[in-house]
Amino acid sequence: MSVTTVRKTREKEFYVNHIETFKKIGESDPTFLIKTAFFQKGKYGRQVQFFESELNKGEDLYIEFYDNVTDPSGAILDVKPFYEHRQLFRYRYNPFYSEEYDKKSGTSSTGADYSLFTVPLQELVAVNPDGTTLSFGLFEKRLTELEEKKKAGDFDIDLPRLQKSLVDNNDFPDFTEGLVTKPANTIESISMTNKDPLISEMTIQDFAAIMWKKPVSNKQWLNDLISK
Repeated sequence: MSVTTVRKTREKEFYVNHIETFKKIGESDPTFLIKTAFFQKGKYGRQVQFFESELNKGEDLYIEFYDNVTDPSGAILDVKPFYEHRQLFRYRYNPFYSEEYDKKSGTSSTGADYSLFTVPLQELVAVNPDGTTLSFGLFEKRLTELEEKKKAGDFDIDLPRLQKSLVDNNDFPDFTEGLVTKPANTIESISMTNKDPLISEMTIQDFAAIMWKKPVSNKQWLNDLISK
């Protein structure tokens, strides 16, 4: 089988792995691609290349990254998922792609002309199986922290995820602006010795308090922890 045939076959297999996620986000017929990520001299972070025929579809693109499987001589035998946990990403359609991204043109082995555009991975968002999303920067930060915890032998970790609406708008609100603190007797009280709160109970305001290290949560026990 040719390299192109292998990649196309794997692309279909990779797509099947994300069907449930597409159902969660309401995508019945998404444009799904598998791509490699690479570093390029003079550019910050990893990059990905899209054909102009992919970018001018006028719709979002969904991507899973892969690595090539090679023999000792370097010949490509197969492809495999880049991320062990099979992370899905989304590139939001940008009608100004031809003005904002570096372009490379060429001619394929069949004689067809093509154009490739280089896009920073920082412009992608990570799409989780439950339909929530993370900016690529936060995804990498979370992944790094998970790997560090794993190396340290702490496998019981589930870091909070930023809610979809905030990531999509690239806008994290300042909860300290105009914030009115509840009187002490109305704030939720909790005994840390009797109950360990769940991540699922965390609010956006709680998350902001943790990230900013400011006591702006409506949970007094959390504000006390941050103040200490």
